Amino acid sequence: MNRKQMLKILVIPSLLSLLVIPVDVKADTVEELNQQKTELESRIQELDENSAGQQELLDTLDAKKEQLGVGTITLQKEIDKLTLQLVEQQGELQISEKKIEELGKETEILEEQIELRGEKLEVQARAVQTDASPRTLLETVINSENLVEMIGNMSLVNRIMNINKETLVQQKKDKVDLVEKKQAAEKEQEKLETLNMEIQVAKTNLVTQKAGLENQIEQLGQEYELTLEQKEAIAQEQQNLAGSVSTLSDELKEEQRRIADEEAARQQAAQDAAVTMAGEIVPETFFEESNVVEYASAGENLPEVKTSTASGFIRPSNGVVTDPFGYRVHPITGDWKLHAGMDFAGSGPIVAAKEGTVLVAGYHNSWGYYVKIDHGNGLQTLYAHMEAGSLRVAPGQKVSQGQQLGIMGTTGDSTGVHLHFEVYENGVQVDPEPYLGL
Repeated sequence: MNRKQMLKILVIPSLLSLLVIPVDVKADTVEELNQQKTELESRIQELDENSAGQQELLDTLDAKKEQLGVGTITLQKEIDKLTLQLVEQQGELQISEKKIEELGKETEILEEQIELRGEKLEVQARAVQTDASPRTLLETVINSENLVEMIGNMSLVNRIMNINKETLVQQKKDKVDLVEKKQAAEKEQEKLETLNMEIQVAKTNLVTQKAGLENQIEQLGQEYELTLEQKEAIAQEQQNLAGSVSTLSDELKEEQRRIADEEAARQQAAQDAAVTMAGEIVPETFFEESNVVEYASAGENLPEVKTSTASGFIRPSNGVVTDPFGYRVHPITGDWKLHAGMDFAGSGPIVAAKEGTVLVAGYHNSWGYYVKIDHGNGLQTLYAHMEAGSLRVAPGQKVSQGQQLGIMGTTGDSTGVHLHFEVYENGVQVDPEPYLGL
C-alpha cells in the first residue's frame, strides 16, 4: 500500500463522519405499518376465540337437537302404540255394540212379554172381580153336587190360582231381568266410552308433546343456522383481515427495502463526496515528499471480522421450506387459521436448532411423534411429525446444537413426510424465520 492510498484511508473516514448525518427516513411510516399489523393480528386472535366459542355453541345445539330427536322418536313410538290400541279398541267397541244391540232386542222381547202378560193379568183380575171372585169360586166348590164334581171344581180352582201365581212370578222375574240387561248394556257402553276417551286423551297429550319437541327442534335449527352464519361471518372477517395483514406485511417489507435502498444510496453518495473532498484536501504534491510517516507495514493484515446471529440457531433440517409461519387454509380441515410454525420438506434427520433440555419426547394427536426443547430465558422449540420409532432423545436429557432428535415422518395430522418446526417466546408461538436467518 503506497502513502497516497494510506492517507486517503485515514482522511476519508473523518470526512464521512462529517458528511453522513443520521436521517430518520420514513420511520413513522414503518412504525404505523407495524402498529396496523399488530392491531389486525390482535383482532384475528380475538376472532379465533370467538369462532371457538361459536363452534362450542354449535356442538351444544347439535347435542340438544339430537337429544330432542331421540325424545321425539320415543313419543312417536308411544303414539303408534296408542293408535294401535285405539284400533283394537274400535274392534272391541264394535263387538260391544253388537252385544248391546242383542241386549236391546232381548229387552224389547221382555218388554213385549211383560206388556202382554200385564194385559192378561189385568183381564184375569177384572174377571175375578166380576165373574170369579174368591167367594164365587168357593161357592162353586161348596155347591158341587157330588164328591167327584167337588174334587174337579177344587182342582180347577187350584189350577186357576197357580196360573195366576206363576204368571205373577214370571212377570216379576222378567222385570228384574229387563232392569239387569239394561244396566249391563249401559255399563258396557260407559266402560267402552271411558276407555276410548282415556286413550284419546293420552294420544292427544303425546301428540302435543311431540309437537312441542318438534317446535324446539325447529327453534334449535334456526339458532344453529344463525350461529353458523355468525361463524361463517367471523371466518370471512378472519380471511379479510389475514389478507390485510399479508398486504401490510408486503407493504412493510417494501417500505423497509426502499428505506434500505435510499440509505445505501445516501451513504454511497456521501462516500463518493468524501473521496472527492479527500482528493481536494490532500494535493498530489504532498505524496511526493519523502518524510511521510508509514502507518502500516507492507506485511501487516487487517483484523478479522466475525459475524453471528443474535439467536445462535441453526436449521433443524436441510429440507426446503414449503410452508412458512402465518395464516393459511388448513390442508386437512379447510379452515382459515394460523400456521404457528415452519414446515421443511424431505425425509432426512432432524437436529436440535440450539442446545437445551428436552421437555417432551412423545406422541400428540396433532403433532404425532414430537420433541420439545427448553433453551432457557423463555425460549423453546418444537419438532413435530417424526417417524415412529425414530426418537433419539428422552425427557430431561441435555442436548447439544445439531444433535439428532429423530427422522422426518408423517405421523399425527400430516399430509406428507415433513418437519413442522415451532419457536416459543414465553409460551407464545412466534415466527421461526428471524431465528433461522432465512
